[in-house]
Amino acid sequence: MLRDWVHSLCPPDVLSRVLPRPLGTQPECAGLGWAASGAMDLTGHPDRAPVLSPAAAYGLLLETTEALARITAQLGSEVRADPGLLLTGRAAFLNLRRGGQRSAGGAGRLLRTSDGWCAITLSRQDDIDSIPAILGVDSMSDDPWETLTTAAREWTATDLADRAQLLGVPAAALPIDSYPAAGYPAGPLAPAASPAAALRDDAPAAAPPADAPPAAAPPADAPSATDSPDDAVRRVVGPSATSSETPGPQCPWRTSRIAEPVVGARLNGAMVVDLSSMWAGPLCAHLLGRAGARVIKVESTRRPDGARRGDPRFFDWLHGGHEQIALDFHTPEGREMLRELVSTADVVIEASRPRALAQLGLAPGDRVHRDGQVWLSVTGYGRAEPMRVAFGDDAAVAGGLVGWDGAEPVFCGDAIADPLTGICAALAVCCAVLGGGGQLIDLSMRAAAAAFAAAPALAHGPHRVRADGADWVVECPRYGRSQRVLRPRVPRLGAGT
Repeated sequence: MLRDWVHSLCPPDVLSRVLPRPLGTQPECAGLGWAASGAMDLTGHPDRAPVLSPAAAYGLLLETTEALARITAQLGSEVRADPGLLLTGRAAFLNLRRGGQRSAGGAGRLLRTSDGWCAITLSRQDDIDSIPAILGVDSMSDDPWETLTTAAREWTATDLADRAQLLGVPAAALPIDSYPAAGYPAGPLAPAASPAAALRDDAPAAAPPADAPPAAAPPADAPSATDSPDDAVRRVVGPSATSSETPGPQCPWRTSRIAEPVVGARLNGAMVVDLSSMWAGPLCAHLLGRAGARVIKVESTRRPDGARRGDPRFFDWLHGGHEQIALDFHTPEGREMLRELVSTADVVIEASRPRALAQLGLAPGDRVHRDGQVWLSVTGYGRAEPMRVAFGDDAAVAGGLVGWDGAEPVFCGDAIADPLTGICAALAVCCAVLGGGGQLIDLSMRAAAAAFAAAPALAHGPHRVRADGADWVVECPRYGRSQRVLRPRVPRLGAGT
């Protein structure tokens, strides 16, 4: 899969030189790596065992960061990124915990519908105020989630998500192909979970001692620790994200030519203009900066990066060492300075709706690009669907990237589509530069999540998740190893993490 991704942006001779050998970075068990990453601790219900099922996606992420290391070594400074830290750094800063069908950050829910599951994010007051219009009712209860949870059972997942999106509320139906092979969409008419569905690699383990903290203890009727085949979970066939230059059905980006390539392009000393905000785009800029690029973060004086409203350490982690400029895009002087920055940049990172860029005279299709320039466009659903909005948790659900606890889905990690998109974006930009640049990269969070959800299942099994006092442990009998499920780690600011 990964060679297919890289091939979409690099000539075959370049690809064979940079990736001459297989990328397997964990010769033993991605399940144990998932347990150690901190992300497994964020996946599952708070009163049950953490969920192992997304481990295959983590195995693909290990290979992605290895490819990034090899390619950055060719372009500037080698970037050896810690994938677990990138996935869970924000959760560590905010001390987040897994919430099952409530997102770790608290703004999202997985709601049972008449035919499956729908994720909705209510992170803004406008989102909450839109609920009566979404449902077609005159009023709602004091608890908006109570209103949505009750009403959702009368809707199909797709209809509810589409109705919310029509009003600008982030929402996504969980793709039917992501449900367990032995199960059914978990709607009110679904049959009870089959024995095959119950024998999952992330089934609740034996209850811990009575004096264990409540948050770590499974429910009293939890079954004892269970072995199960890793292929109990059906591989996801998520939304097509085919690149325009590669036949790979799960490439997370699409590409198009916007300028002539430049021989010998490098990242070391290249100028990156970062117009993005929040997490995915800034994480890409962070990784490019570590590779030696000069990063200039540009913000609007009237609408600063929303990440500034949260824990300042998270913003500083992503933007440490970058130049920062604030411009008033509503003034001729501000727009002219912005156009000059974009025109001289080697790499442009933006996460705006195409209409917003067009109003500033910066739509990539309406301008002449300098030779070798790489333009990265990060969106929720791709440039072809500019009106659909997304946050990291609902975008992951849209791509089919969830954990499974029995026959029910749970959120995977913390807004996991955001960091996965940022890592994919950095790899895509590096590949484009290695190939000489001159390309527009259209990368959506849904497509990134779908690509990782489609990672091949673990080639070995079964695994066991068991309680050990207040902790949980993953056992891999095939390799005779076990790994304690670790909490997310706080990144060290300025330490190249």
